[in-house]
Amino acid sequence: MKFPLLFLLVGNALALAVERPSGFLGIAWGASPEEAKRVLQKRPGVTFPENADDYKIELTGGTFAGQPVTKWVIEFPDRKFAAATVTLKTDTNGSAVYKDFRAQLVTKYGSATADKKTGGTAKKGAQPQPAMSAATWKFLPNMKEKNSVLISAEIAGATMKGGEETGGTVTIKYVNETLTGAAANANGKPAPKTTAPVKKEDL
Repeated sequence: MKFPLLFLLVGNALALAVERPSGFLGIAWGASPEEAKRVLQKRPGVTFPENADDYKIELTGGTFAGQPVTKWVIEFPDRKFAAATVTLKTDTNGSAVYKDFRAQLVTKYGSATADKKTGGTAKKGAQPQPAMSAATWKFLPNMKEKNSVLISAEIAGATMKGGEETGGTVTIKYVNETLTGAAANANGKPAPKTTAPVKKEDL
């Protein structure tokens, strides 16, 4: 009987040892729109819309982890910060940017929970299909943390030329699934709500 208990304790200790995202760019999960705006307004080059509301803010410009940003979307269901989506400006090097971000996320958070890839190949003489690759890191609730959090890195729309992927749009997402209501129990009901090179400090 000692071995199963020991295995359970070691497994739980390892789960607690894995770093979890406590928010995004210094904005803690559950922060108010006003707090998030104060943090984001300090980032050079970020442009705010004139009429941002308290539930969803769309910004442009600036950089994330050293890469130019096309668009930021910051979401506040119930006026609590719960999700951030960053679309990067990659021109023709989307595949290299995606691989760099994925590698840095692995360095910080460990192996991806899931990897998915579609398209990108075609029969001889046919048009190549746009490729889509996505890596996901999922952090489930544990004894210390009550929230379910997800990070994903995705590249979509890349095409194969000469055996190499070119183009593509890279998107990075940080989502607190508990606050967004995306986490569900077995009955399908939402979980209860609770309060250049890639720069690792941004991730």
